[in-house]
Amino acid sequence: MIAIVLVKEVFVCYYRVKYEFRDGENSMKIEQYQLSNGMNVILEPISGIHSVAFGVWIKVGSVDENKENNGIAHMIEHMIFKGTSHYSAKQIADMTAEIGGNLDAYTSKECTSFYGWVLKENLSKTIWLLADMLKNSLFKEEDLENEKDIVKEEIDMYNDSAEDVVHEMLQKCIWKEHPLGYLISGEKEVIENFTGKDLKTFHHDYYTAENMILSLAGNFDVTGIKKELEEAFGTWKAKGKDHNASIPIFTPCLYTQDKDIEQLHLNIAYDSISSVSEERYAFSILNAILGGGANSRLFLKVREEMGIAYAIYSYGSSFFHTGLFHIYAGLNANRLEETIEVIQKEILKLKKEGPTKEEMLWAKEQIKTDLIIHAESTKGHMSSNARELMQFGKAVPLEETLHQINQVKREDILDCLEKYFRPEKMAIAFAGNLEQVSDELKTWKGIQNIIVS
Repeated sequence: MIAIVLVKEVFVCYYRVKYEFRDGENSMKIEQYQLSNGMNVILEPISGIHSVAFGVWIKVGSVDENKENNGIAHMIEHMIFKGTSHYSAKQIADMTAEIGGNLDAYTSKECTSFYGWVLKENLSKTIWLLADMLKNSLFKEEDLENEKDIVKEEIDMYNDSAEDVVHEMLQKCIWKEHPLGYLISGEKEVIENFTGKDLKTFHHDYYTAENMILSLAGNFDVTGIKKELEEAFGTWKAKGKDHNASIPIFTPCLYTQDKDIEQLHLNIAYDSISSVSEERYAFSILNAILGGGANSRLFLKVREEMGIAYAIYSYGSSFFHTGLFHIYAGLNANRLEETIEVIQKEILKLKKEGPTKEEMLWAKEQIKTDLIIHAESTKGHMSSNARELMQFGKAVPLEETLHQINQVKREDILDCLEKYFRPEKMAIAFAGNLEQVSDELKTWKGIQNIIVS
Protein backbone atom coordinates (compact mmCIF):
# COMPACT_ATOMS: atom_id res chain seq x y z
CA MET A 1 0.00 0.00 0.00
CA ILE A 2 1.38 3.35 -1.02
CA ALA A 3 1.03 5.77 1.84
CA ILE A 4 1.75 8.98 3.63
CA VAL A 5 3.37 8.26 6.96
CA LEU A 6 2.49 10.87 9.53
CA VAL A 7 5.50 12.20 11.33
CA LYS A 8 4.24 10.98 14.68
CA GLU A 9 4.51 7.42 13.29
CA VAL A 10 7.82 7.76 11.47
CA PHE A 11 9.93 9.66 13.92
CA VAL A 12 8.61 8.45 17.38
CA CYS A 13 11.35 5.85 17.12
CA TYR A 14 13.89 8.57 17.86
CA TYR A 15 12.23 9.35 21.18
CA ARG A 16 12.15 5.66 21.96
CA VAL A 17 15.72 5.26 20.68
CA LYS A 18 16.47 2.85 17.89
CA TYR A 19 17.39 -0.34 19.74
CA GLU A 20 18.60 -2.70 17.05
CA PHE A 21 18.58 -6.43 17.78
CA ARG A 22 21.69 -8.27 16.64
CA ASP A 23 21.88 -12.05 16.92
CA GLY A 24 25.49 -12.83 17.67
CA GLU A 25 25.40 -16.16 15.82
CA ASN A 26 23.37 -15.22 12.77
CA SER A 27 24.07 -11.54 12.15
CA MET A 28 27.35 -10.76 10.43
CA LYS A 29 29.19 -7.47 10.39
CA ILE A 30 27.30 -4.50 8.95
CA GLU A 31 29.16 -3.04 5.98
CA GLN A 32 28.81 0.49 4.70
CA TYR A 33 30.31 1.69 1.40
CA GLN A 34 29.57 3.78 -1.70
CA LEU A 35 28.90 2.91 -5.33
CA SER A 36 31.08 4.48 -8.00
CA ASN A 37 28.71 7.47 -8.23
CA GLY A 38 28.77 8.12 -4.47
CA MET A 39 25.46 6.43 -3.61
CA ASN A 40 25.55 5.10 -0.04
CA VAL A 41 24.99 1.41 0.61
CA ILE A 42 24.56 -0.40 3.92
CA LEU A 43 24.54 -4.20 4.04
CA GLU A 44 23.65 -6.49 6.93
CA PRO A 45 23.88 -10.17 5.97
CA ILE A 46 21.96 -12.47 8.34
CA SER A 47 22.37 -16.22 7.95
CA GLY A 48 19.92 -18.89 9.05
CA ILE A 49 16.84 -17.19 7.58
CA HIS A 50 15.13 -17.30 4.19
CA SER A 51 14.08 -13.68 3.69
CA VAL A 52 15.79 -10.44 2.77
CA ALA A 53 14.62 -6.82 2.84
CA PHE A 54 15.82 -4.28 0.29
CA GLY A 55 15.03 -0.58 0.53
CA VAL A 56 15.85 2.57 -1.40
CA TRP A 57 15.70 5.65 0.81
CA ILE A 58 15.71 9.10 -0.77
CA LYS A 59 16.43 12.16 1.32
CA VAL A 60 13.55 14.22 -0.02
CA GLY A 61 10.11 15.02 1.33
CA SER A 62 7.64 17.82 1.80
CA VAL A 63 10.32 19.93 3.56
CA ASP A 64 11.97 20.35 0.13
CA GLU A 65 8.84 21.81 -1.44
CA ASN A 66 7.37 25.29 -1.73
CA LYS A 67 3.84 26.69 -1.79
CA GLU A 68 3.52 26.13 -5.51
CA ASN A 69 4.50 22.45 -5.48
CA ASN A 70 3.54 21.26 -1.99
CA GLY A 71 2.58 17.58 -2.27
CA ILE A 72 4.80 16.81 -5.24
CA ALA A 73 7.14 14.42 -3.35
CA HIS A 74 4.13 12.36 -2.33
CA MET A 75 2.67 12.47 -5.83
CA ILE A 76 5.95 11.20 -7.30
CA GLU A 77 5.89 8.29 -4.85
CA HIS A 78 2.46 7.35 -6.24
CA MET A 79 3.48 7.80 -9.87
CA ILE A 80 6.60 5.62 -9.53
CA PHE A 81 4.21 2.64 -9.64
CA LYS A 82 2.39 3.82 -12.78
CA GLY A 83 4.74 2.68 -15.51
CA THR A 84 8.27 2.99 -16.84
CA SER A 85 9.90 2.91 -20.26
CA HIS A 86 10.12 -0.88 -19.84
CA TYR A 87 6.99 -1.89 -17.89
CA SER A 88 3.37 -0.81 -17.71
CA ALA A 89 1.58 -0.32 -14.39
CA LYS A 90 -0.10 -3.71 -14.90
CA GLN A 91 3.23 -5.40 -15.50
CA ILE A 92 4.70 -3.78 -12.37
CA ALA A 93 1.73 -5.05 -10.36
CA ASP A 94 2.12 -8.55 -11.83
CA MET A 95 5.86 -8.61 -11.13
CA THR A 96 5.22 -7.43 -7.58
CA ALA A 97 2.82 -10.35 -7.10
CA GLU A 98 5.39 -12.78 -8.56
CA ILE A 99 7.96 -11.80 -5.91
CA GLY A 100 5.48 -12.16 -3.06
CA GLY A 101 3.51 -8.91 -3.13
CA ASN A 102 5.55 -7.13 -0.48
CA LEU A 103 6.60 -4.06 -2.45
CA ASP A 104 5.65 -0.78 -0.82
CA ALA A 105 6.50 2.90 -0.38
CA TYR A 106 5.81 5.91 1.80
CA THR A 107 6.52 9.64 1.95
CA SER A 108 7.36 11.62 5.08
CA LYS A 109 8.43 15.21 5.64
CA GLU A 110 12.14 14.51 5.18
CA CYS A 111 12.45 11.27 3.23
CA THR A 112 10.77 8.92 0.79
CA SER A 113 11.20 5.15 0.95
CA PHE A 114 10.61 2.31 -1.50
CA TYR A 115 11.20 -1.23 -0.29
CA GLY A 116 10.60 -4.91 -0.81
CA TRP A 117 10.52 -7.75 1.71
CA VAL A 118 11.03 -11.00 -0.16
CA LEU A 119 12.46 -14.51 -0.17
CA LYS A 120 16.17 -14.58 -0.95
CA GLU A 121 15.62 -16.11 -4.40
CA ASN A 122 13.54 -13.06 -5.41
CA LEU A 123 16.04 -10.42 -4.29
CA SER A 124 17.59 -9.89 -7.72
CA LYS A 125 14.17 -9.33 -9.33
CA THR A 126 13.27 -6.86 -6.58
CA ILE A 127 16.47 -4.86 -7.04
CA TRP A 128 16.08 -4.53 -10.78
CA LEU A 129 12.36 -3.76 -10.60
CA LEU A 130 12.83 -0.97 -8.07
CA ALA A 131 15.83 0.40 -9.96
CA ASP A 132 13.77 0.62 -13.16
CA MET A 133 10.75 2.15 -11.42
CA LEU A 134 12.85 4.79 -9.67
CA LYS A 135 14.97 5.72 -12.69
CA ASN A 136 12.71 5.24 -15.71
CA SER A 137 9.21 6.24 -14.62
CA LEU A 138 7.33 8.04 -17.40
CA PHE A 139 5.01 10.33 -15.39
CA LYS A 140 2.42 10.26 -18.17
CA GLU A 141 -0.16 13.04 -18.09
CA GLU A 142 -3.13 10.67 -18.32
CA ASP A 143 -1.82 8.57 -15.43
CA LEU A 144 -1.17 11.70 -13.42
CA GLU A 145 -4.74 12.95 -13.90
CA ASN A 146 -6.09 9.64 -12.60
CA GLU A 147 -3.70 9.61 -9.65
CA LYS A 148 -4.69 13.15 -8.65
CA ASP A 149 -8.16 11.81 -7.87
CA ILE A 150 -6.64 9.04 -5.73
CA VAL A 151 -4.54 11.52 -3.77
CA LYS A 152 -7.54 13.79 -3.28
CA GLU A 153 -9.40 10.84 -1.77
CA GLU A 154 -6.42 10.25 0.48
CA ILE A 155 -6.52 13.89 1.59
CA ASP A 156 -10.24 13.56 2.35
CA MET A 157 -9.54 10.43 4.38
CA TYR A 158 -7.04 12.25 6.60
CA ASN A 159 -9.31 15.28 6.89
CA ASP A 160 -12.07 12.98 8.16
CA SER A 161 -9.81 11.93 11.04
CA ALA A 162 -9.85 14.66 13.69
CA GLU A 163 -6.95 12.92 15.45
CA ASP A 164 -4.81 13.39 12.34
CA VAL A 165 -6.11 16.92 11.73
CA VAL A 166 -4.98 18.26 15.12
CA HIS A 167 -1.53 16.68 14.64
CA GLU A 168 -0.87 17.99 11.14
CA MET A 169 -2.56 21.37 11.43
CA LEU A 170 -0.84 22.10 14.74
CA GLN A 171 2.55 21.57 13.10
CA LYS A 172 1.49 23.82 10.24
CA CYS A 173 0.38 26.46 12.74
CA ILE A 174 3.61 26.23 14.75
CA TRP A 175 6.00 26.52 11.82
CA LYS A 176 3.84 28.88 9.78
CA GLU A 177 5.44 29.48 6.36
CA HIS A 178 8.32 27.04 6.79
CA PRO A 179 8.04 23.92 4.56
CA LEU A 180 8.45 21.63 7.58
CA GLY A 181 4.91 22.63 8.48
CA TYR A 182 3.51 21.72 5.05
CA LEU A 183 1.08 18.85 4.73
CA ILE A 184 2.80 15.83 3.16
CA SER A 185 -0.17 15.22 0.88
CA GLY A 186 -0.37 18.85 -0.21
CA GLU A 187 -3.56 20.80 -0.79
CA LYS A 188 -6.12 19.80 -3.42
CA GLU A 189 -5.94 23.08 -5.30
CA VAL A 190 -2.14 22.79 -5.54
CA ILE A 191 -1.86 19.18 -6.70
CA GLU A 192 -4.59 19.82 -9.27
CA ASN A 193 -2.10 21.99 -11.18
CA PHE A 194 0.73 19.44 -11.28
CA THR A 195 1.99 18.41 -14.70
CA GLY A 196 4.15 15.51 -15.78
CA LYS A 197 6.92 18.03 -16.46
CA ASP A 198 6.72 19.30 -12.87
CA LEU A 199 7.17 15.78 -11.54
CA LYS A 200 10.06 15.03 -13.91
CA THR A 201 11.87 18.21 -12.84
CA PHE A 202 11.50 17.50 -9.12
CA HIS A 203 12.50 13.88 -9.67
CA HIS A 204 15.58 14.94 -11.64
CA ASP A 205 16.58 17.43 -8.92
CA TYR A 206 16.36 15.11 -5.91
CA TYR A 207 16.46 11.46 -7.00
CA THR A 208 20.24 11.52 -7.22
CA ALA A 209 23.04 9.34 -5.90
CA GLU A 210 24.06 11.72 -3.11
CA ASN A 211 20.47 11.72 -1.78
CA MET A 212 19.95 7.95 -1.89
CA ILE A 213 20.69 5.06 0.43
CA LEU A 214 20.45 1.40 -0.53
CA SER A 215 19.84 -0.81 2.51
CA LEU A 216 19.78 -4.61 2.59
CA ALA A 217 19.31 -6.96 5.52
CA GLY A 218 18.82 -10.71 5.41
CA ASN A 219 20.14 -13.74 3.59
CA PHE A 220 22.21 -12.72 0.55
CA ASP A 221 25.65 -13.18 -0.97
CA VAL A 222 27.65 -10.03 -0.23
CA THR A 223 30.04 -10.27 -3.19
CA GLY A 224 27.29 -10.96 -5.69
CA ILE A 225 24.99 -8.27 -4.36
CA LYS A 226 27.68 -5.60 -4.54
CA LYS A 227 28.14 -6.30 -8.24
CA GLU A 228 24.41 -6.24 -8.85
CA LEU A 229 23.85 -2.97 -6.99
CA GLU A 230 26.63 -1.29 -8.96
CA GLU A 231 25.08 -2.43 -12.23
CA ALA A 232 21.56 -1.37 -11.22
CA PHE A 233 22.31 1.95 -9.48
CA GLY A 234 25.91 2.93 -10.26
CA THR A 235 25.07 5.01 -13.34
CA TRP A 236 22.66 7.38 -11.58
CA LYS A 237 23.31 11.10 -11.66
CA ALA A 238 25.57 11.96 -8.72
CA LYS A 239 24.39 15.39 -7.55
CA GLY A 240 21.21 17.44 -7.64
CA LYS A 241 19.52 20.43 -6.08
CA ASP A 242 20.49 21.61 -2.59
CA HIS A 243 18.13 20.84 0.29
CA ASN A 244 16.27 23.39 2.36
CA ALA A 245 18.67 23.99 5.26
CA SER A 246 16.70 26.71 7.04
CA ILE A 247 15.68 26.04 10.63
CA PRO A 248 12.00 26.61 11.46
CA ILE A 249 11.06 28.88 14.35
CA PHE A 250 8.55 27.67 16.95
CA THR A 251 5.51 29.93 17.19
CA PRO A 252 3.09 29.54 20.13
CA CYS A 253 -0.38 29.32 18.63
CA LEU A 254 -3.92 27.99 18.85
CA TYR A 255 -5.62 26.08 16.04
CA THR A 256 -9.31 25.12 16.17
CA GLN A 257 -11.57 23.38 13.70
CA ASP A 258 -15.27 22.72 14.08
CA LYS A 259 -16.22 19.24 12.87
CA ASP A 260 -19.58 17.51 12.89
CA ILE A 261 -18.57 14.79 15.34
CA GLU A 262 -19.50 14.05 18.93
CA GLN A 263 -16.03 14.17 20.47
CA LEU A 264 -13.23 16.69 20.73
CA HIS A 265 -9.64 15.89 19.80
CA LEU A 266 -6.92 17.83 21.62
CA ASN A 267 -3.22 18.08 20.76
CA ILE A 268 -0.67 20.01 22.83
CA ALA A 269 2.86 20.48 21.49
CA TYR A 270 6.08 21.75 23.06
CA ASP A 271 9.19 22.89 21.24
CA SER A 272 11.55 19.94 21.50
CA ILE A 273 14.66 18.12 20.28
CA SER A 274 15.94 17.16 16.84
CA SER A 275 16.29 13.53 15.80
CA VAL A 276 20.08 13.68 16.28
CA SER A 277 20.09 15.35 19.69
CA GLU A 278 22.01 13.62 22.46
CA GLU A 279 18.97 14.28 24.64
CA ARG A 280 16.93 11.75 22.65
CA TYR A 281 17.78 9.00 25.15
CA ALA A 282 16.43 11.02 28.07
CA PHE A 283 13.36 12.02 26.04
CA SER A 284 12.57 8.40 25.24
CA ILE A 285 12.35 7.67 28.96
CA LEU A 286 10.50 10.90 29.71
CA ASN A 287 7.94 10.06 27.03
CA ALA A 288 7.34 6.59 28.49
CA ILE A 289 6.84 7.97 32.00
CA LEU A 290 4.64 10.93 31.10
CA GLY A 291 2.30 9.51 28.46
CA GLY A 292 3.84 6.62 26.56
CA GLY A 293 1.68 3.77 27.82
CA ALA A 294 -1.06 2.41 30.04
CA ASN A 295 1.02 2.89 33.19
CA SER A 296 2.15 6.42 32.34
CA ARG A 297 1.26 9.33 34.58
CA LEU A 298 -1.15 10.99 32.17
CA PHE A 299 -3.02 7.78 31.37
CA LEU A 300 -3.38 6.82 35.02
CA LYS A 301 -4.49 10.31 36.09
CA VAL A 302 -6.62 11.53 33.18
CA ARG A 303 -8.28 8.31 32.07
CA GLU A 304 -8.11 5.81 34.91
CA GLU A 305 -8.49 8.03 37.97
CA MET A 306 -10.55 10.96 36.69
CA GLY A 307 -12.20 9.49 33.59
CA ILE A 308 -12.19 12.80 31.72
CA ALA A 309 -10.69 11.51 28.44
CA TYR A 310 -11.21 8.21 26.66
CA ALA A 311 -7.73 8.34 25.09
CA ILE A 312 -4.53 10.09 26.07
CA TYR A 313 -0.91 9.55 25.07
CA SER A 314 2.31 11.41 24.30
CA TYR A 315 4.77 11.04 21.44
CA GLY A 316 7.61 12.83 19.73
CA SER A 317 8.01 14.21 16.21
CA SER A 318 11.73 14.60 15.54
CA PHE A 319 13.35 16.09 12.44
CA PHE A 320 16.88 16.91 11.29
CA HIS A 321 16.89 20.42 12.77
CA THR A 322 14.09 20.55 15.32
CA GLY A 323 11.27 18.62 16.91
CA LEU A 324 8.04 18.65 18.90
CA PHE A 325 6.77 16.77 21.92
CA HIS A 326 3.04 16.08 21.56
CA ILE A 327 0.31 15.17 24.03
CA TYR A 328 -2.96 13.94 22.49
CA ALA A 329 -6.32 13.46 24.20
CA GLY A 330 -9.75 12.44 22.95
CA LEU A 331 -12.56 13.75 25.16
CA ASN A 332 -15.99 15.31 25.46
CA ALA A 333 -15.92 19.00 24.57
CA ASN A 334 -17.25 20.06 27.98
CA ARG A 335 -14.15 18.55 29.64
CA LEU A 336 -11.62 20.53 27.59
CA GLU A 337 -10.62 23.11 30.19
CA GLU A 338 -10.39 20.50 32.93
CA THR A 339 -8.26 18.20 30.76
CA ILE A 340 -5.78 20.92 29.84
CA GLU A 341 -5.50 21.93 33.50
CA VAL A 342 -4.86 18.36 34.65
CA ILE A 343 -2.24 17.77 31.95
CA GLN A 344 -0.43 20.94 32.95
CA LYS A 345 -0.56 20.01 36.64
CA GLU A 346 0.88 16.57 35.94
CA ILE A 347 3.74 18.11 33.98
CA LEU A 348 4.38 20.60 36.76
CA LYS A 349 4.34 17.79 39.34
CA LEU A 350 6.86 15.79 37.33
CA LYS A 351 9.06 18.89 36.94
CA LYS A 352 8.96 19.51 40.68
CA GLU A 353 9.34 15.98 42.02
CA GLY A 354 11.05 14.18 39.15
CA PRO A 355 10.50 10.54 38.19
CA THR A 356 10.71 7.80 40.79
CA LYS A 357 13.39 5.11 40.77
CA GLU A 358 10.76 2.55 39.82
CA GLU A 359 9.56 4.67 36.88
CA MET A 360 13.11 4.98 35.57
CA LEU A 361 13.57 1.21 35.72
CA TRP A 362 10.35 0.15 34.02
CA ALA A 363 10.56 2.89 31.39
CA LYS A 364 14.00 1.69 30.29
CA GLU A 365 12.80 -1.91 30.20
CA GLN A 366 9.70 -0.95 28.23
CA ILE A 367 11.78 0.86 25.61
CA LYS A 368 14.10 -2.10 25.18
CA THR A 369 11.26 -4.61 24.92
CA ASP A 370 9.21 -2.60 22.42
CA LEU A 371 12.07 -1.89 20.06
CA ILE A 372 13.76 -5.29 20.18
CA ILE A 373 10.46 -6.93 19.25
CA HIS A 374 9.96 -4.36 16.48
CA ALA A 375 13.45 -4.95 15.11
CA GLU A 376 13.34 -8.76 15.05
CA SER A 377 12.81 -8.93 11.28
CA THR A 378 14.85 -8.28 8.17
CA LYS A 379 12.53 -5.36 7.37
CA GLY A 380 13.20 -3.87 10.81
CA HIS A 381 16.96 -4.20 10.34
CA MET A 382 16.83 -2.70 6.84
CA SER A 383 14.73 0.28 7.94
CA SER A 384 16.72 1.04 11.08
CA ASN A 385 20.05 0.82 9.26
CA ALA A 386 18.87 3.19 6.53
CA ARG A 387 17.42 5.72 8.98
CA GLU A 388 20.54 5.65 11.15
CA LEU A 389 22.81 6.10 8.14
CA MET A 390 20.69 9.05 6.98
CA GLN A 391 20.64 10.63 10.44
CA PHE A 392 24.03 9.79 11.93
CA GLY A 393 26.15 8.68 8.99
CA LYS A 394 26.46 5.13 10.40
CA ALA A 395 24.49 2.27 11.88
CA VAL A 396 24.41 2.61 15.66
CA PRO A 397 25.73 -0.52 17.46
CA LEU A 398 23.53 -2.16 20.05
CA GLU A 399 26.19 -1.78 22.73
CA GLU A 400 26.34 1.98 22.20
CA THR A 401 22.57 2.36 22.41
CA LEU A 402 22.37 0.17 25.51
CA HIS A 403 25.09 2.19 27.17
CA GLN A 404 23.37 5.50 26.43
CA ILE A 405 19.99 4.28 27.69
CA ASN A 406 21.50 2.94 30.88
CA GLN A 407 23.40 6.19 31.45
CA VAL A 408 20.23 8.31 31.63
CA LYS A 409 19.79 9.64 35.13
CA ARG A 410 16.86 11.17 36.97
CA GLU A 411 18.62 14.54 36.67
CA ASP A 412 18.62 14.23 32.86
CA ILE A 413 14.83 13.93 32.88
CA LEU A 414 14.53 16.96 35.12
CA ASP A 415 16.85 18.95 32.85
CA CYS A 416 14.69 18.13 29.80
CA LEU A 417 11.50 19.06 31.63
CA GLU A 418 12.92 22.38 32.75
CA LYS A 419 14.44 23.20 29.39
CA TYR A 420 11.58 22.27 27.05
CA PHE A 421 8.28 22.15 28.97
CA ARG A 422 7.65 25.87 29.19
CA PRO A 423 4.32 27.67 28.68
CA GLU A 424 5.90 30.17 26.28
CA LYS A 425 7.02 27.28 24.06
CA MET A 426 3.66 25.54 23.85
CA ALA A 427 0.95 25.37 21.19
CA ILE A 428 -2.51 23.81 21.18
CA ALA A 429 -4.97 22.48 18.61
CA PHE A 430 -8.42 21.01 19.06
CA ALA A 431 -10.98 19.86 16.54
CA GLY A 432 -14.47 18.49 16.86
CA ASN A 433 -17.77 19.67 18.31
CA LEU A 434 -16.97 23.23 19.40
CA GLU A 435 -20.49 24.17 20.49
CA GLN A 436 -19.73 23.14 24.07
CA VAL A 437 -16.39 24.98 24.12
CA SER A 438 -16.53 28.45 25.64
CA ASP A 439 -15.69 31.44 23.47
CA GLU A 440 -12.82 32.25 25.81
CA LEU A 441 -11.14 28.87 25.21
CA LYS A 442 -11.33 29.48 21.48
CA THR A 443 -8.78 32.29 21.90
CA TRP A 444 -5.07 32.07 22.66
CA LYS A 445 -5.48 34.45 25.59
CA GLY A 446 -8.13 32.18 27.06
CA ILE A 447 -5.82 29.17 26.76
CA GLN A 448 -3.00 31.08 28.41
CA ASN A 449 -5.23 31.90 31.37
CA ILE A 450 -5.58 28.21 32.30
CA ILE A 451 -2.01 27.10 31.67
CA VAL A 452 -0.09 26.33 34.83
CA SER A 453 3.14 28.35 34.72
